[in-house]
Amino acid sequence: MEACGSAHHGARKLELYGHRVKLMAPQFVKPYVKTNKNDVADAHGV
Repeated sequence: MEACGSAHHGARKLELYGHRVKLMAPQFVKPYVKTNKNDVADAHGV
């Protein structure tokens, strides 16, 4: 999850549902993006 103003709040909510959350600084997220930005690609983490 890209760290932004509300990321910590969102991360805590996701952890309540059993997800493991890792917050990353925006400059480190770019290498994980492999395709054009769209909702489906974001949901799959590609």
